[in-house]
Amino acid sequence: MTAFLNAALRALRIIGRIIIFILLVLLALGNTQEISFQLIPGLAWELPLILVLFIAFALGILLTLLSGITLGRFKKSRS
Repeated sequence: MTAFLNAALRALRIIGRIIIFILLVLLALGNTQEISFQLIPGLAWELPLILVLFIAFALGILLTLLSGITLGRFKKSRS
């Protein structure tokens, strides 16, 4: 019974990943319009919206991982 449940959960994970991938592709295809991205006044770039969203997502992941590393080191040094 356990082997069957493991196989079923593995199949559900694969199906879930495929669904998420398809949704992300549809998101990318729906957001291809160009936007003006201005980081510093007087300096602007014309970028696809999906690229700006991806960069913001990646920076969020990076900052979350870095904060987790620093909090882990802080907790180790206190104990």
